[in-house]
Parts: sequence; C-alpha cells; structure tokens
Amino acid sequence: MGRQGGIQLVVGILGVAVFSTTPPGVIAQQEHGVLAGVQYLRGHAASQRIGETAMIALGLIKAETPAADPTLQACVAKLKARFSSIAYEPELTNGTGVYEAAAVAMVLTNLDAEGNRLFIQLIASYLLGQQKANGSWDYTSRTAGDASISQYAVLGLWEAANAGIDVPPTAWDRAAAWYLSDQSAAGGWCYHRDEAGHPDTLSMTAAGVGSLLICQRQLQKYRGERTATSKLLKPLVTEGIRSDYKPSVSNASINASVNRGMSWISANFSPNNPTVTGQTPYYMLYGLERIGALSDRQTLGRLDWYAKGRAFIESTQKPDGSWTGAHGSEMNTVWAILFLTKSTAKTIQRVTIRRLGAGTLLGGRGLPKDLSSMTVAGGRVVSRPMNGAIEGMLAILEDPRAEQAQAAVSGLVERYFNEGPSTLRPHKARFRRMLSERDPSLRRIAVWALSRTGDFDVIPTLIDTLTDPEEEVVTAARLGLMLMSRKSEGLGPPSPSTPEERKQAALRWRAWYRMIRPLDQEGEDDGGPVAGSKSAPPPDAQEAGVAKP
Repeated sequence: MGRQGGIQLVVGILGVAVFSTTPPGVIAQQEHGVLAGVQYLRGHAASQRIGETAMIALGLIKAETPAADPTLQACVAKLKARFSSIAYEPELTNGTGVYEAAAVAMVLTNLDAEGNRLFIQLIASYLLGQQKANGSWDYTSRTAGDASISQYAVLGLWEAANAGIDVPPTAWDRAAAWYLSDQSAAGGWCYHRDEAGHPDTLSMTAAGVGSLLICQRQLQKYRGERTATSKLLKPLVTEGIRSDYKPSVSNASINASVNRGMSWISANFSPNNPTVTGQTPYYMLYGLERIGALSDRQTLGRLDWYAKGRAFIESTQKPDGSWTGAHGSEMNTVWAILFLTKSTAKTIQRVTIRRLGAGTLLGGRGLPKDLSSMTVAGGRVVSRPMNGAIEGMLAILEDPRAEQAQAAVSGLVERYFNEGPSTLRPHKARFRRMLSERDPSLRRIAVWALSRTGDFDVIPTLIDTLTDPEEEVVTAARLGLMLMSRKSEGLGPPSPSTPEERKQAALRWRAWYRMIRPLDQEGEDDGGPVAGSKSAPPPDAQEAGVAKP
C-alpha cells in the first residue's frame, strides 16, 4: 500500500482530532455572560450540599476553569470526602442520592477520568444498584419511575462508561425500554406518568429524548454481525469489541420515539411558559443542548434550539451574573452555563479523543500488506504508531512510493499527544511546503500539524488554505482556525461550501486576524514565515480570543 492508500485510511479521524483536542495549558476564552455566571458561582459554592456542589463544579469545568482553581479544588475535595474505601455514600437518601451521585460522576470524569477511576467505579456501582426492576430510577418509596431522576442516572452512567468503567448493556437496554414505555401518545414525557396532574413538559421530554439517544449510543456496539479479524492481529484495547448480548430494544423503536419527542419539543417550545416548560426553563435548555449534541442537529424541526435558547438566557441574566428559577439561583446558573458552553458536545469531543488512544488512528478500508504493523482496537484495524524522529515520518509522507504512510501519520499524531506543540514547531516550513502537494490528504495532514503548533504566524497560512479546491482540506483549515482562535462558532465557511463561500470566509478570518495580530507581523498576510515572529500571541491577542500554546 503506497502513500495515497495509507493516508486515506486515517484522514477522516484527523478531521475529528483537529477540532476536539486542545494542547496542554490552553484555556478557552468564554463570553461575558458565562464569565459573570462563573464569578457568581465562585461566591456561592462553599455553603452548598454535595449535589449542588457537584453541579457548580461541573459548571466551572465546562467553562474551562483550570483544575488548580481554588474554588474548584475545594468543591472536588468536598465530593471525594463522600467516599469510603468500598462505596460511595450519598449525603441524601430516598432516591435523591441518584441526582447527587450522577453529578459527582460527571465532575470526576470530566476533571480527570483516569486519576479518578476508582471513585467513578464506586459511583457506577451505586447507580446500577439503584435501578428499578422496570429499568427506571425513582424515589425509594416509588417503583413506577421518575423521568428526571432516571435522566441523571443515565448521564452519570454514561460518563462512567466514557471513563472506561464497565456498564452492562442490560442497564442501557432496560432504561431505554422504560423511556419508550413512558412516552405519551402525543410524543412527550412527564415526571410521573402513573400519577394524575403531571402534564408533559419540555424539560421531561428533553430528558426522555436525551436519555434514549445515550442508550442508543451505548447499545450500538452490540448490534449487527461481528466482523471477522485476522488471527495475526493483536487486540490493543477491548472497549469497543462486541459481546454476544442482543438488545431487546431496537434501533427503529428508539428512532421513532426520538423523532416524536423532537417534534413535540419543536411544536411546544416556549421558555416563558412555565406550564409547558416545567419547573425551570434553564433545566429544560440544558436538556435541549444534550439532544442537539447527541443527535448532531442545529435544529429540531424548525426550532433553532441554540439560537432561541441563547437569546432567552442572555435576556434573563441578572446583574450579579446569575439566573433564577425553581431550585435556586445556583442551579439555574449552572444549567445556563452548561447550555451556553455546549457541555455535552465537549463530553463527546473528549470521548472521541480518548478512543483515539494517544493518537492511534483507526483504519477502515481493508488490511495493508504488512500485517506485522497492525493491531485491533474496538474490533477495528489500527496502525501501530511509527517510532523515531519526526523527520523520518515526514520523509515517508512526502514519498509517493512509501509503504508506511499510515504508521507515519499515526506516529506523528502520537508524538504530538505525548510531547505537545514543541514537537511540531521546528517543521513548520516543511508542513507549509506540503500544502503545495497534489494529494489533498497530505495537504490536510499539513493543515492539522500547523494548527497544532499553536504559533500565531501560521494563521495566515490556514486562512489561505480556506480557498483550497478540496472540501476536506477546507474543513481542516476551518477547524484549525476555530481551535487557534477559540471561536467555537467560527467564521465559516459552511461544509460543504462553494468557492465563493470559501472566499468570503477567508476575508472574514483575515479581517479578524488583522485586528489581533502582533505588531511585528503588521503587513504580513501571506502564509510564509515572518521574520522575528513570536510563537505566542501578545496579551491583547489572547483577550481577543487567540489561544496561547
């Protein structure tokens, strides 16, 4: 297999890695409303119960608060005090401990999944032990199921599974079956279907749809036929390998339920109407953010959920930075922050990178000739990263006759994950030259590497690449600019895009760059190296949204 075939096996994963990974030490710049909300939470964290403390910590984490932040550290220390050597011991009882435990699981997983693995395992055991016979979670005195408590249990177990904890497929299967049985004929959900006086609400419908989408994700690896693999291949990880379990809930039934639920939400969306919203609109909006991320949809029917939700949140923030509603200002502020920061999307991005395994890239178009360089990860073929100097890897990529392109790309990415931007910076000129190659896959790899250097002087090069004729290269350049600028929405172009849309996007990015470039790069708009340029942007550039490496 030559360079073309090897690179084609891996470039799809590079597109994910470009957007999802932040080099060590980079803290995203947040909008003013989020920063004001974080500041409010800092002043109200000390006196909270465990569950509320966990939610405040989660809000701080999703707002990119550093792990060394004193408020966040105090919250985490308080949470860890609830563990014995053999179990998680919730502060609350009567079923409300499920809320608490799930929130703690989300915090510890998002903060340091590997370092907190034992704690997360104990919480998963607790949550699994609280699941009712019908697949739901509820108060101790009830058995019919509570849509809200069940939602948090599913969230906590999902984060535990994302951390590598073994959550049996029966838990997801039974939970999905319960949510299917609890949906109304109109498509909505309520708190307690078995009790009169509980109408369907946006909050609980979001809980139902979001929980089903999570269960569907977790059951997916148990569906379909097992793919045979060569006896010569060695298992690298077993996380994604299918077992013989056969889910009782079908994909078709989940999809039908989810679509009905989304239609109900679209038809009834009204954050100012407490009757249809539920107890608090911010809890509902956090649920909508989860649906949008899990389904990868910007709209639910005709509802642009993020635009509408953001407008409502911005219009209702208090002068002190908080949002108010049922369950207190602290929790509503957390839910508003989790929405604005697209917290579930961040979890999905983190999981994607974790499954790449320090840069190991998944293949997918058959086996190469040399099986000795291959392993199996999650039931799929992967390339073992190449060892040695970066120069050798680049030489292989630049040689169209090379047989080890896949291992070279994998080695390049692994070195970046292990050593950071410093391993790529000395080779910027070489990556720039690669952008003139005819092979679009090679140009895409060059864009990925340049955007990972964290150096300010590569931004003009990335902007110029937005007008590349190949869609995959343009997408990589756009994602690289989003990473460098910390602009989660970006300045375009859309994907797919027309030549004119690419040209207009390049103009927008160039206008942004001219406003925040260093003084020693004034007048430099081309992609070449700039004499005397510095690796990191100046302080005013950072304030404008450019990340330091």
